[in-house]
Amino acid sequence: MAMKISNKCLDGLIRQANRELQSSHAYLSMSLWFADRELPGSAAWCRAHSAEERTHGLMVFDHITKRRAKGALVTESPAAKFNFEDPVEVWKFALENERQNSLAIMDLVKLARSEADFTTEQFLQGFFVPEQLEEEAAVTDILENAKRVVKTNGLYVAYDSQIVSKPH
Repeated sequence: MAMKISNKCLDGLIRQANRELQSSHAYLSMSLWFADRELPGSAAWCRAHSAEERTHGLMVFDHITKRRAKGALVTESPAAKFNFEDPVEVWKFALENERQNSLAIMDLVKLARSEADFTTEQFLQGFFVPEQLEEEAAVTDILENAKRVVKTNGLYVAYDSQIVSKPH
């Protein structure tokens, strides 16, 4: 019965895959915001994270297709233009995005459990739950450091060169 998937779980997985793709677009937009301000480290980190989020979306779609479930589709992301005042606002936005994604994944785990879809539950618990912990921790670390250095008028540029090597 590992192949069987309920319509509720299928719908939840499709929503999550699209959420991951929307997150990828958001990080790409953040990367461009940083690039426009000549902050290449932050831009590179966000661009790499955009690719990571896209990969997560594809992993969910792969899970769906492996189980021969039908009806998965990519939804169009709403166009968004980000107007941030400073790097701290960007990282606050990124952290809120990660927190919302974590909540969505936890809700999907609960749904999989309630539907007795242990295959999906294991898929989520085995990768996405620990991954969200890592992502929230990484963005929190960057945000907290950004808050400290942005107050120093100009030191964010020095900190920016370190961001590219921060974990995702």
